[in-house]
Amino acid sequence: MKALSVKRRHVRIGMLPLADAAPLLVARELGYFAGQGLDVSLSVEASWANVRDKLATGLIDAAQLLAPMPLAANLGADQLGVEMETALVLSRNGNSITVSNELYREMCAPAPEPQAAGRALRRVIERERSPGYQQRRRRRVFAHVFPFSTHHYLLRDWLSASGVDPDLDVNLMVLPPDRVIDAMREGRIDGFCVGAPWGRAAELEGVGRRVLATHMIRPGCAEKVLGVARNWATLNPAAHLSIVAALIEAGRWLEQPGHRSEAAQMLIDAKLINAPDASVRAALSDNGDDPLGAQFIFGVGETLSPHHDDARWFVSQMQRWRQARENRDVQHLVDSSFRLRIHGQASAMATSVAAAAAQ
Repeated sequence: MKALSVKRRHVRIGMLPLADAAPLLVARELGYFAGQGLDVSLSVEASWANVRDKLATGLIDAAQLLAPMPLAANLGADQLGVEMETALVLSRNGNSITVSNELYREMCAPAPEPQAAGRALRRVIERERSPGYQQRRRRRVFAHVFPFSTHHYLLRDWLSASGVDPDLDVNLMVLPPDRVIDAMREGRIDGFCVGAPWGRAAELEGVGRRVLATHMIRPGCAEKVLGVARNWATLNPAAHLSIVAALIEAGRWLEQPGHRSEAAQMLIDAKLINAPDASVRAALSDNGDDPLGAQFIFGVGETLSPHHDDARWFVSQMQRWRQARENRDVQHLVDSSFRLRIHGQASAMATSVAAAAAQ
């Protein structure tokens, strides 16, 4: 693809080694960043806290973020005092809830749907906490990836709907995605809710079993977004638009038949994800045969737009679980965090570049 200018602007983008980082790699490898006049370096980070801190301090210019993170920043819930925003959803869906082999047996291999799996877990917890239970043990421990994450909120939502109090009946803890398998193997956790490919990887390594995909709890929920610090976006509006436009092109490419298998091979060749190759390929599979699969949505219709109903749901969860105080102007918070106008401008840019390239 021909670049728009000879001299490209250098941009640093942070990311975690997950299957839904595919749009970032695709945009770099297939020239979508270059086509928007950008020279992009991808910075692979160890945790979401690392990504947030580097974005807040200017060590990176933009980042793959968990969708609730810009809202948490603007509410002051993350206590950093750096406002953030997003104009692009990088992916929807993609997480699974996985339990240890031992807990899976105790749950009697429940049907893979929220009510059945929830009832099975509640029965185990009630039995283990009953006065006559002979083998007293600690509360079951479930890991998720970050306090302000879809993983955290969907896990809590499912537990609560199942009659399991996420604060009293189980212990919740934060672990980076690539550490959950070792933690389960060592017996430190009984379950986890993380993004692909780690649920499938746990099965391939014989460590655990998936019981739910989170799209069964909240279908099409925004998962990862492209985030920037607000002051950087104000000072660099053209660069921001160009990054978003390039990633819109990448998301649209990923939705074309056969392209996800190519993207999976890009991830494997780049050695970004320390998980079995088969789990990476399964995470980006086009066929949807696995009911517990990631079922990623990258760029169909308006799915790349940062929908305000997602934002309002995230804010409600932060308030529900006492992470943030009641906010009197939620709509202003949502408008300033999930930037629809910028997304519309970038979408038009992406369409224009794609049309020019096709001529």
